[in-house]
Amino acid sequence: MSASQSSLELRAHSELRRLLSISLVMAATGACAEVALVLRLTYATGSGWVVAGLWLATTLPAVLLAPWIGATLDRYETVFVLSGAALIQACLDLGLALVPGVAPVLVLCVALGASAATMVPGLYALAGALFAEEKASSSALTGFQVTHWAGATAGPILGASLVFLSGTRVPLLIDSCSVASCFLLLRRMRMRRPPQAGSRENGDSAWAGLRLLAEAPGLRSLVLPVSLVIAALNLAVVVEVFLATRVLHGGSLGYGLMVSFWGGGMIAGALLAPRVARLKGLPLIGAGGLLAAVGLAVAGAGPSLSLVLPAYLLGGVGNGVEANAARQLIQSRTPTALHGRVFAAYLAVGSGAAALGTVAGGAVFGPLGARGGMELAACLCGIGGIWLCLPRSGPAGGG
Repeated sequence: MSASQSSLELRAHSELRRLLSISLVMAATGACAEVALVLRLTYATGSGWVVAGLWLATTLPAVLLAPWIGATLDRYETVFVLSGAALIQACLDLGLALVPGVAPVLVLCVALGASAATMVPGLYALAGALFAEEKASSSALTGFQVTHWAGATAGPILGASLVFLSGTRVPLLIDSCSVASCFLLLRRMRMRRPPQAGSRENGDSAWAGLRLLAEAPGLRSLVLPVSLVIAALNLAVVVEVFLATRVLHGGSLGYGLMVSFWGGGMIAGALLAPRVARLKGLPLIGAGGLLAAVGLAVAGAGPSLSLVLPAYLLGGVGNGVEANAARQLIQSRTPTALHGRVFAAYLAVGSGAAALGTVAGGAVFGPLGARGGMELAACLCGIGGIWLCLPRSGPAGGG
């Protein structure tokens, strides 16, 4: 290796550490703020529909704006786009900390969802651009997912503790300050992902990412069953707060512990996915979905937090395997020039499924209750996992 190549690799690793720090901080304080918002609306209204509305407000922008977000990430310098999104997000968090009422919170969360829908695929696109070798690029992508879920693990218990001690405004102010610091870190980055040109085969349109997911032989079998898994998991997201606070009487700390245990499992699952040699591609993703279903089923039937928390840890492992394996498959089957658009498209698919799941969660909470809602989520997640495990011919089932 020449001195110039060695220098570039060292710089890439340095920039990766900076980006991983940004991912960790934003995930941790973002989850902290998210728990504060969920608890604020839960205590203010006691309505499953309002909690579902909060999740819809944050996920629908990723669905509706995906083609244009992905095109922006690929057609403009990516770090510049991400720094702008971080600055906007910091201002929105400040607004959420200050405004009263339910309706203003939901309106601001729509804008916050658009900002988050830009940050996530942008970071994934940067992961693919930092290193030329596929193995190093895949490791960088796994690193982003691990740091994100590490933050998502620490954030809920921190947020629940802060809500218990000081109310719901302090977590939002903390998130605003941390995102502003991430804006400053992004502005200091030396490496860049310049504007990308689409290949002739896939075109340069904003819709190229969605078209690739729908038509590529290795990816088109992924979308529908994974969407079912994601919808099921988000149905559980709506009812789990009521399971923790009303059925198990765990309060805000019990809810934070449940979310954190699931996040801890996701970290373990993300690290496990690349090391599972016997399964590849869709079967590995399906196995993760089945394990997540087991965790939800046990949690729904558990008599106390002492059983629900280990079940959530197990389910999180399955979720982490499923999510990381799916993103690795997408990265390996997608041209680098389209990473912004294809990851934005995949985020849109996942967010659309999440939106349907949250609507279902609000609808079933009344007739089924928290336990019944969790068992329904487990059944749907299991169906999606089995669907992914079904044998297929061709590259769709490979890694």
